[in-house]
Amino acid sequence: MSGFTVNVHGCRGSVPVSGERYLRYGGATTCFEIEISPTERLLVDAGTGAMALHDRLPTGEPLQFSIMLTHLHWDHCLALPFFKPLYHPDNRFTFYGRDVGGMDIEEAIDRVMRPPWFPVNFRGTAAKKQFREVTEEPMWVDGFEIIPRVLHHPDGVMAYRIQRDGKSIVIATDVEHGQAGADEKLLALAGGADVLVYDAQYLPEEYLTEKEGWGHSTWLEAVSLAKRAGVGQLILTSHDPSRDDEGVNAIVDQAQAVFPDTHAAFEGMEIEVG
Repeated sequence: MSGFTVNVHGCRGSVPVSGERYLRYGGATTCFEIEISPTERLLVDAGTGAMALHDRLPTGEPLQFSIMLTHLHWDHCLALPFFKPLYHPDNRFTFYGRDVGGMDIEEAIDRVMRPPWFPVNFRGTAAKKQFREVTEEPMWVDGFEIIPRVLHHPDGVMAYRIQRDGKSIVIATDVEHGQAGADEKLLALAGGADVLVYDAQYLPEEYLTEKEGWGHSTWLEAVSLAKRAGVGQLILTSHDPSRDDEGVNAIVDQAQAVFPDTHAAFEGMEIEVG
């Protein structure tokens, strides 16, 4: 059985950052990519990290994108207005996401990607677009079985288990622990996964003193979940925009003392699943 590779193009939470304090892990917001073929990509979220794809895509050929949106907060779709393939009529996009706020994902994106907030209307971009509502039912996308679960975050968030040929990765970015039903769903979703990618934006002490209810989790909850779920490898993501490389290194050191196969996501990282 063969595995697959997930490329990390962005793993910063909330807002993009830059500067020499962020060279190791990067400052672009969330985007994970699976290359299906030279002209086909499956993306989880379209944060500013998606801009890195511009130099990786072939030119002169029609491209196809499946974009799995965890939710529609700004940092997870900031690249869309500037994503060059969206403006080419030969390209095809299929967007997957939950209905939220009484809107489907097409209407939700179109309401903010339009004048006067942006000079181009989303529906008016040249690429062909389809939209698929995501529930908690399993689905097949680009040869992968994807199992979605709604978790705890302001306005809700989807976690995805992406699997093929017995190899699996669970991406649970932007999730807050502590809601029993959601915690139980995530534990079941992550059970036995080869890789768990989990939100560790806050330190445990930050969460307890000032960040409860803000929609994010901690490295301590991450390692606890990884152990209970029996995952093979833990990848911490959604790094706080104020957390520099030294701060993320310190989190990894603490996490590895509890769950040795723990790493922090970084721009350019290739996660080998299986």
